[in-house]
Amino acid sequence: MDVQRYISSGIIESYVVGLLPAQEAREVEQAVSLYPEVKAAVEACRQDMERYVQLHAVTPPKGIRKRLMEVIDKEDSAEGETLLPEELREPVPEEDAPSAGFKRSIPRERIWQYALVLAVVLLIISVVMNVRYTDRYKASEQQYEELVATHNKATADQGSIQSKLQHTERELVLMKDPAFKWIKLSGNSKHAGQFATICWNPQSKEVYLLAQTLPEPAADQQYQLWAMVNGKPVDAGVFEMGPQRTALQKMKDLAAAQVFFITLEKKGGNTIPTPDQVFVSGKVNG
Repeated sequence: MDVQRYISSGIIESYVVGLLPAQEAREVEQAVSLYPEVKAAVEACRQDMERYVQLHAVTPPKGIRKRLMEVIDKEDSAEGETLLPEELREPVPEEDAPSAGFKRSIPRERIWQYALVLAVVLLIISVVMNVRYTDRYKASEQQYEELVATHNKATADQGSIQSKLQHTERELVLMKDPAFKWIKLSGNSKHAGQFATICWNPQSKEVYLLAQTLPEPAADQQYQLWAMVNGKPVDAGVFEMGPQRTALQKMKDLAAAQVFFITLEKKGGNTIPTPDQVFVSGKVNG
């Protein structure tokens, strides 16, 4: 697109005063969004139009609209003729004119010219005011949307902080409760250096897990906690990684357990543990 040629074509001026069809107006708005030069030209034209209107603004005589409408309604009657200013009345025939002469009157057709000029001036003023208040409305609307977005984010952040605070308070309660046993699960030779922690209350049967250093699994896999109860593995549930790694996660209740261990299974867990996928394990003392 030849931007300079487009700007000098006159379409910008027609757009600013609202004389373009809807389709062409949309094309100009699209060009404004794509080309900074076009946007600058539109703004400059609006400012020039506004300055022009302010520079040449003339306050119409009081009651001019009412008088014009009365003249138009009664233009074919003698009464309508008397409503006109003297300079706009039909010329008096020369033989009927006073001996002192007469003033040359303006043809009645000029009435429509005056009315048209007045209408154009009012139209320009209306367009300028509409453009000005439209821009202000858009700016206010954008500020409102930004405030709403900020408020929503602050509300979400507050909810997240509140949730973390409640979770931290729950962890402190568990740590102070002597009924809970803390069992450290360590990695075998294949997974040396990896560990997790189990928090278990044999009385209430509550089980919590802290994933800690377990590596992130593949998208189609998930870690699963197991407990050895009288020599048989019992499912204690799957758990999440990512942000949940450092938080205590509630697992399935267990009334008894001699050993806890974690395996890597398919997403959603398995009915029996996969022997060669044991990552960490630990015995329950006492």
